[in-house]
Amino acid sequence: MESEWKHWTWRSEGDLMMNLAFFVESGDSSTKRPYSMQDMIHARPGTYVTRLTRFAGALYCRVNKG
Repeated sequence: MESEWKHWTWRSEGDLMMNLAFFVESGDSSTKRPYSMQDMIHARPGTYVTRLTRFAGALYCRVNKG
C-alpha cells in the first residue's frame, strides 16, 4: 500500500531500468542513513541471484493480515 511505504526511505543509485520499468524514491532525502556503507549490498548481475538469496526463506503470511 502506497500510504504505508511512501513514508519509508527508498533510494535508487545507478540502477538500470529496462522495459519501461521505473522506481519511485520516497522519504526525506536530507536525513542521515541509519546504516553504514558496509551494510549496503553492491549491485551485481542477475547471475548472482542464487548467492544473494541462498539463506532466504518463505515468509510467514496469514490471509487478510497484510
